[in-house]
Amino acid sequence: MTEVAPSDLANAIMGRLYDVLTNGDATVPKSPENFFTMCAPGIPMKIEDFDFLTQGLTGVVKSSDVQQLVVPGTPTTGAASSSNTAGGDGSTSSAGKVLTPEVMNQLRASDAGRMYMQAEQLARLCDFVPDVSSLTNNQLATLNIANNGGTLSDRYEMVLKFSQVMSQDLDADTQAKIAKFRGLLQTTNTHTDLVTGEKTQVVGPSALIQAYNDKMAAYETAALQYNNARIAALAANDPAAVQNFALNAGILRNRVEAAKLDWVTNGYKTDYEEIAAYIDQVQQRDLKLLKAEYEDDFAKATLTGISSGSNFLYTALIPGNFATSSGWSGFSFSSGDFATYRKSTFDRSGWSQSGSGGYLGIVGVKESSSHSQSTNTYNGTMDLESFNLSFEIAQIPICRPWFKEAYICSKAWRFDSTNPDIKKNPYVSDGGKPPTGLIPAYPTAAIFIRNLRLGIHKQSSAGQWIDQQTQSSAGGSGAATFGGFFLGGSATHYSSSGYSQSQYNYSWDDKGLVVPGLQLAGFKCHVFSSQCPNPDPTIKTWV
Repeated sequence: MTEVAPSDLANAIMGRLYDVLTNGDATVPKSPENFFTMCAPGIPMKIEDFDFLTQGLTGVVKSSDVQQLVVPGTPTTGAASSSNTAGGDGSTSSAGKVLTPEVMNQLRASDAGRMYMQAEQLARLCDFVPDVSSLTNNQLATLNIANNGGTLSDRYEMVLKFSQVMSQDLDADTQAKIAKFRGLLQTTNTHTDLVTGEKTQVVGPSALIQAYNDKMAAYETAALQYNNARIAALAANDPAAVQNFALNAGILRNRVEAAKLDWVTNGYKTDYEEIAAYIDQVQQRDLKLLKAEYEDDFAKATLTGISSGSNFLYTALIPGNFATSSGWSGFSFSSGDFATYRKSTFDRSGWSQSGSGGYLGIVGVKESSSHSQSTNTYNGTMDLESFNLSFEIAQIPICRPWFKEAYICSKAWRFDSTNPDIKKNPYVSDGGKPPTGLIPAYPTAAIFIRNLRLGIHKQSSAGQWIDQQTQSSAGGSGAATFGGFFLGGSATHYSSSGYSQSQYNYSWDDKGLVVPGLQLAGFKCHVFSSQCPNPDPTIKTWV
């Protein structure tokens, strides 16, 4: 029996996970301008937290809402039919509350409020700039956020506000072509403010963009499956993994190539990139019109939180049904992987970073009735030979119709050097290794896991310790975590009534600990590895 510290085991697991997410070969090339940062522990979420991605921000009357109105002995009306309720089967209850038009409108308004709160929750969760000023193990083991300059949307708004662009008028034909292409990339919808009744225009992704991101997500899923099998075979710790890659590498490679072909043919990959390239080429001639439209896009994507009363920028995950889809990749870790991944290093854009290191082992979190928190670490060991871990994983692209990376990377703009705030920080990214600046990096995809299974016995000392930590204390609550994963217990949840404590349960079976449901494990971040702005020196006139 080989006993290891839980923290060593957690670091090896995260090292293997980082290897799967970042490594590559000729089939799935690695990207030196991307890195992953983990939430550590994962943030538990519910499938219904993402209803707005498929429903939109318009409220509907759901069957569950109607059932809550049931009053025994009161007949229902035809208003409960499937034409007015989402998910209804056309049947009516023998006893219930009369659904008058006023009640139906109240239910719709309540559901619309829930959609807005979900949209605000996701937008704020993704609206950050990662701190990459001195990448160490801690940047990977914990989500480090650069708080000294505001959120991503704050900084991008500053870029738009204090930038100067090349002055050169475009002819009418070029302006018409730009308008046509922009119409292909985004759509504008009208939404009504629930409080004031004011109608506003909200910019969202077009069908082309949704298809592009949907097929890109499918390609990345196939690439992740290929990488997972390849890394497991290279580790040579499991004969089955070696045999699997030797026999099925061609099939997995074909899936990657088929997914890429599907991305090109049905995801408009070439069309989208040609449009982006054209707009970028036009930017070299005149940016006044485009900048004005980008500012308009930013304004149209600005919504107001119903509970918070503060503004947020509409943000989506694509595909919207990712939480219930079946196209997730499998990930597993067994005792044979431990030696390989105890220490893993990777090179990103010229700086070295470790995929393992800095993760805690099994930790218990207690919150008292006064909302003060205390942590307690399990100091025992775990049996390596009998240990295993598995879960499903997916990378979900983050869509921000208001954020224009092409503008940031263009050589046809510069900061207004007379502004005192800009003098302190004259770059979006200085292109260093690691880079510094206003937005040296930003999150482009969310990493979710689900159906976590931990191969430890309930009667082991670690299993008993986890049970003790997740039991609610008098007037308070408890939870347990392992490395980058949430195991169960009480956690803060954002719902229609605001922030509240929700219980996330786990269970034991003969194979170990089972943690169902969804967790936000971390983010994929893109690094601006080149200097931005880097204006063309031949441009003489700026506005």
